[in-house]
Amino acid sequence: MITFGHNLPQPEFLPMTAAELKNLGIERLDVILVSGDAYVDHPSFAAALLGRALWDVGFTVGIVAQPDWKNREFKDFSKLGRPKLFFAVVPGAVDSMVNAYTPALKKRSEDSYSPGGKPKRPERTTIVYANAIHELYPQIPIVIGGIEASLRRFAHYDYWSDSVRQGILADAPASLLVYGMGELALIEIAKRLRDETPVREITDIPGTCWTMSVAEYRKNPPENAVILPAYPQIANKETFARAFAMLYQETERRIVQAHPKTVIVANPPMRSMMTKELDHLYELPFTRRQHPSYKEVIPALAPVQFSLITHRGCFGNCSFCAITHHQGKIITSRSEESIIREAKRMIKMPEFRGTIQDVGGPSANMYGTVCEKWREKGACRDKQCTVCKQYDDGVELQLSLLQKLRKLTGVKHVFINSGIRYDLIPSGAPGDKYLVEITEHHVSGHMKVAPEHITPHVTKLMHKPARYRFEQFHGRFERIQEEKAAKNHGKRQYILPYLMSSHPGCTITDMIELALYLREKDLYTEQVQDFTPTPMTLSTAMYYSGMNPLTGDKVYVPLGNEKRIQRAMLHWRDPTQYDYIVTGLLKTKRTDLVGDLVPRPDKIRNRKAKTKTKK
Repeated sequence: MITFGHNLPQPEFLPMTAAELKNLGIERLDVILVSGDAYVDHPSFAAALLGRALWDVGFTVGIVAQPDWKNREFKDFSKLGRPKLFFAVVPGAVDSMVNAYTPALKKRSEDSYSPGGKPKRPERTTIVYANAIHELYPQIPIVIGGIEASLRRFAHYDYWSDSVRQGILADAPASLLVYGMGELALIEIAKRLRDETPVREITDIPGTCWTMSVAEYRKNPPENAVILPAYPQIANKETFARAFAMLYQETERRIVQAHPKTVIVANPPMRSMMTKELDHLYELPFTRRQHPSYKEVIPALAPVQFSLITHRGCFGNCSFCAITHHQGKIITSRSEESIIREAKRMIKMPEFRGTIQDVGGPSANMYGTVCEKWREKGACRDKQCTVCKQYDDGVELQLSLLQKLRKLTGVKHVFINSGIRYDLIPSGAPGDKYLVEITEHHVSGHMKVAPEHITPHVTKLMHKPARYRFEQFHGRFERIQEEKAAKNHGKRQYILPYLMSSHPGCTITDMIELALYLREKDLYTEQVQDFTPTPMTLSTAMYYSGMNPLTGDKVYVPLGNEKRIQRAMLHWRDPTQYDYIVTGLLKTKRTDLVGDLVPRPDKIRNRKAKTKTKK
């Protein structure tokens, strides 16, 4: 276990300027984090979490946030000087390409992680920042990590260039890559470099990737390793699918992939943090505020400022989600006592108005879940925990925590906004008790759940629960609403379903079926996610290869204008979507639904006429 809590007092904010270094009496920092996000001192922001973790074990840390990368002298990168140990590139909470483009590949005009929401980071942030640092300080080690680098550690399909790109260590001049949740690996790297271990000799830390020359690899290849197909041969679609299947199922051995000029070696994953470690980490003295140097508000802070993170990990295994690959599937939960202590400190903030915005993690009701297999053997290779169900759920632990948070002085509301896995709610009385408690106290009008789809072959490819599971949940939810109405207990609540269009395997016919189902069940949502292929997910491998890597079966892939049509189907009440919807209905020979599912053309004309009159 990591020994936290050295005699190095934590500053109010990690330093961002030379003046702050002087005030702290620091001549030269040990580590400098270069962040693609603005610096917000909150545990939901990677630079703050990593920086305070390093400081807590005795390393001084500064942050260079959103440096001016267009200035060819790279002055911003050098404003804190040269670190003693290394630079760490922390590209941001959101992948820089996802942050820059919509699923339709249109440039976004806002970045919620920047002051005033004004975009400041470059595309492919990790590569740009690493090259700038290397140009200024070629002898200083560079460590890259975060969601962007973590999911690009091997050759990967890149949606934005529609090509297979090489692993990011072949593009960025970095010494090491940290994948997954990086605190333990980053702390170990800092200790090794402090002890004067040459960075080229740091090749055994779990949760890291490193490189070796092609000549060295031929002479002395790593032992007991999984050898992935090399780049660029992996660009062949069948080869890509086969390589992904190898990567997807491996949990214990090193993984090696050769590139033309280097060979990338990934060590096995770092262990999950223990409860005591996680407790200590999240109880570090975060101010929960943006750095005072900013004159404009950083929009991303507002939704999470008064939220509480209860656990890490997710065993949901959704095909399109990268959380399992980043946080891991093993759940590590914080202690109830630690979360309550954090809440009490948060309540004392003058900005707090009585509402705890969220209590949860990737899926709120995975808190407290444990499995004997995790303790004995680690994560299972097939990753099908939601089907296996040999774990002990944490329903009672979660309810106990929520009840105690509600009773704290100064707390008016405790909400869950991080989502609930409805298929993990127990059957029978325990599940009904859970639903009643959650809906009465922790849902503000709408309960967020993510069925994503209802067509069997689509949900199977998504690794999402079948339709009947959603219908069972929906029935239970509606029964509770009826009982509440009969007793005159509060306002009626509704289900807010999150849905996805254009996932591999999904056709226009499938989207029509989903739209009709929603209309039949009196459900409607604005929360429609158009599938975006992001590196290292099973869905992306299907999208690129046209097959399911785990079975070898062919998979239909919607492309081009069809993606726009599929998304429009779930907005059938919106008259502006008429042309797209009718086009889809004609393509599938469902003309019987024109004028039924979609509004009449005269409604479109009337709406346009009113708009022109107002102007």
